[in-house]
Amino acid sequence: MNRFAFLFVMFAAAGHGPALAQAPAWPQKPVRVLVGLAPGGNPDTLARMLAAKWGDAFGQQFVVENRPGAGSTIAADLTAKSAPDGYTVLISDSSVITSAPHLFKSLPYDPFRDLQAVSLAVVVPMWLVVHPSVPANSVAELVALAKSRKDPMPYASSGNGSIHHITMELFKADAGVNFTHVPFKGAGQSVPAMIAGDVQLGFIGYPAAAGAIKSGKLRVLAFSMARRSNLTPEIPTVAETVAPGFDMAAPLGVFVAARTPRGAVARLNRAVNDAVKSPEVVERMAGIGMEPAGTTPEQYERLLREEHERIGSLIRRIGMRLD
Repeated sequence: MNRFAFLFVMFAAAGHGPALAQAPAWPQKPVRVLVGLAPGGNPDTLARMLAAKWGDAFGQQFVVENRPGAGSTIAADLTAKSAPDGYTVLISDSSVITSAPHLFKSLPYDPFRDLQAVSLAVVVPMWLVVHPSVPANSVAELVALAKSRKDPMPYASSGNGSIHHITMELFKADAGVNFTHVPFKGAGQSVPAMIAGDVQLGFIGYPAAAGAIKSGKLRVLAFSMARRSNLTPEIPTVAETVAPGFDMAAPLGVFVAARTPRGAVARLNRAVNDAVKSPEVVERMAGIGMEPAGTTPEQYERLLREEHERIGSLIRRIGMRLD
């Protein structure tokens, strides 16, 4: 059983998390929901789905605000420095906790001291896509092409230190090839650049690229996780082609400032888990490649600490630094 499959088994047994009997009446005013990437990518898609469900559940506004930059650490820092009252919520991939400390010489926040994990909401796999002008119809052909070229092809990511960046750097190391990194401020920018041919390839989540994939504006070569996707069962995995053991995905979670009252954290945790397990959200997620999770705050923090060590080891192995 691969590690992501193990996580899903654990989540299924987790139940709904903290009891709410003693929770205070939160929220009493609109809640700011920060996303560290530009509109159009997976965190933004998830944030808008959750904000809509939370608004219905609590009768309050949950206002999504995109604050892209620095691998989502700008939004993470804003959350860490916000009032610890539950009225600033961060929806982000786990990289702001697990990889940023290993990639940046210093961060303006301490990931485990200044942020409170609420719940792992979903896990989002990625697909390796290329522009149609790239003369490769398989991963093996892409690797051969890259090795034959004098100048490395440019690849897109959702920003320095993003899961897309780390995944491609791992792919490069495992496959023994070189590509040039071109960071963007989210899939809402990187996917149009790939479609235009300004960059030639990248790992990308399904929501941002589905239309381009279906229309042939981008060609899919491989899937990032160890087992094939139900969305694209005909597409092989990287692991079964050129890099045995390759298994990467983007865990997207919910965070608030440390020292936020336990009652508010508990109510938000229940709201996250109820939302990602609701039939309409599950159906929508299935159509865009998101896999619902849902954990207690304690389970998510334990997972983050484990991933912090795993990703750190991976980053050291591939020699990746941002400053």
